[in-house]
Amino acid sequence: MAGTQPSRREPETGALTLLAGALQRNLLWIMVGAYVLAAVLPGPGEAVRSVTLGRIGATALPLQAGLLAVVVFNAGLTARAERLPALLRRPGPLALGVAINALLPSVLLAVASVGAEGWHNPREAQSLLAGLALIGAMPVAAGATVFSQGDEGSATLSLGLVLGSTLLSPLTIPLGLHLGGFLTTGGYAADLHAAAKTAGSLFAVLVVVLPCLLGLLTGRLATVLRGGRSGRGSTPPLIRLVNLAVVVTLSYTNACGALRQVIRRPDPDFLLLVVAAAALMCSVSFLCGWVIAGRLRCDRGEAVALTYASGMNNSSASAVLAATRIPDHPAVLLPILAYSLLQKILAGSVGRFIGSPVLPPVLPPGREAGRDAAAGRAGPVSGSSPDAGSR
Repeated sequence: MAGTQPSRREPETGALTLLAGALQRNLLWIMVGAYVLAAVLPGPGEAVRSVTLGRIGATALPLQAGLLAVVVFNAGLTARAERLPALLRRPGPLALGVAINALLPSVLLAVASVGAEGWHNPREAQSLLAGLALIGAMPVAAGATVFSQGDEGSATLSLGLVLGSTLLSPLTIPLGLHLGGFLTTGGYAADLHAAAKTAGSLFAVLVVVLPCLLGLLTGRLATVLRGGRSGRGSTPPLIRLVNLAVVVTLSYTNACGALRQVIRRPDPDFLLLVVAAAALMCSVSFLCGWVIAGRLRCDRGEAVALTYASGMNNSSASAVLAATRIPDHPAVLLPILAYSLLQKILAGSVGRFIGSPVLPPVLPPGREAGRDAAAGRAGPVSGSSPDAGSR
C-alpha cells in the first residue's frame, strides 16, 4: 500500500512540470497577451491596483508589492545558498557584476538625458527619463538565474549576483531614484525624490530584502529537516507556476494605466522613442557585462552569468514603484514595459553568442603564456561546466 502513493504523485508532478515548462517557453507571448488585455480590458487590473495590504506610517503597501514579495521569497526559497562561499575564492566577477548593476544604469541615464534635450515634447522626454531611472535603480532580476542556467551559465555566480544586488538595494534604489530626480525636471523630479525619500528604502527592505532573507532561511530550515539533503537542483514545478502567475498578473496590472492612455491617444513617435531608448539601454548593459567578462578572462559559465545579470533588472519592482508612487504620470510605465519585454527577448538569444574572445588576452610576461595560447583562453571560453570558475 505504501508503494502506491509515490506512483500517484509522480504523474501529478510530471504534469505540473510539463505545464510549467510550456508556460515558461511561451512567457514572452503570454506577457504580450497580458499587455493587450490591459489595453482593451483595464478594469480588473485597476481594481487590483486599488487594493492595499496595510500601511506603515504614511506609506501604503499595495497588493502589487505583496505579489512581488512572493516572487522574491520563492527565489530565496529555491536558492542553493550553500554554494555561495565558493565565490569568495575568486570574488572579481561577483564584485564587478554587482558594481555594473549599480553604476552602469546611472551612466546610461546621464547620456539619455543629454539626448532627450532635443526632443520636441518635454513631457515625453521627462516620462522617458523617469522610466529609465526606475529601471536602473532596481537590483538584478531573479529571472536572470533562470535564463543564465538555461544557457549553461554559472548557477553559483548568477545567484550571488542576484542576492548581492538585492541586499544592497536599500542603498542603491534611493540613490538611483535621486539621480533620476536630478536629471529630470518639474513634477517628475519631485516624484522621484519623494519616492527615494519616503518609499525607496522601505520598499527595498519590505518587498525585496526581507522576503529574500525569509526565503533563504526557510529553504535552509527545510534542508535541515530533510537531514542535510538540499533536494532537487531545479525549482519545484508548483513554485514555478506560482511565480509565472504572479509575474503575468503584475504585468497586466502595471500596464493597465499606461496602455489605456496609448490606446486613447496614440503617439507613434513617442512609442518609437521609448522602444529605441529601452533597446539601447538594454543591449548596452548586456554588452558591457560580456566585455567585462572578457577582460576578467572568465570561463564561459561565468561569462554567461555576468552578461545576463548586467542586462536584466527587476522590471516588475520598477513597475510596481512607478504605478504606486508616480500614479499621476502613467507614461512613465511605457519605458519599463518596453524594457521588460526587450530584456527577455535578448536573454533568450544572447547566450548563443557568448564564447568567442572579446579582446586579446593580457598575459603576464613569462607566465602561462604558452598554456593559455594553447588552450585559447583569450576570453569567455565555450565548453566549460556551468559552475566552473575557480582556477
